[in-house]
Amino acid sequence: MVGTQGLEATSFATLREVGTGSWLGRAEQGRGIGTEMRAAVLELAFTGLGARFATSEAFEDNHASYAVSRKLGYADDGISRHVIRGTPMIGRRLRLDRGAWAKARAVPVRIEGLEPCLPMFGL
Repeated sequence: MVGTQGLEATSFATLREVGTGSWLGRAEQGRGIGTEMRAAVLELAFTGLGARFATSEAFEDNHASYAVSRKLGYADDGISRHVIRGTPMIGRRLRLDRGAWAKARAVPVRIEGLEPCLPMFGL
């Protein structure tokens, strides 16, 4: 395993908004894998599920994650403050809408077998 990619939502059928989260091992960074991982779940969200928005967040010192988000069309959406091991940390929130995703799509993704799963998403 080189990393993980997650997609989450609350009240998706109503809000049509997902959150993305990922982790990629340091040795695998800088090879385009993080971009491909995120593009895959964004294609699932926007094309497969009909999302209108996707959000993400990266700690302010995680330049690689922030760069992937910007490459895929996300825009800044404020900050969040967190406490990690007793130390305050700033998270940079990002937001991507359907139109920005359509312009930024550069990684080919094919979705298979989604139709039978749509009821699990309230669709």
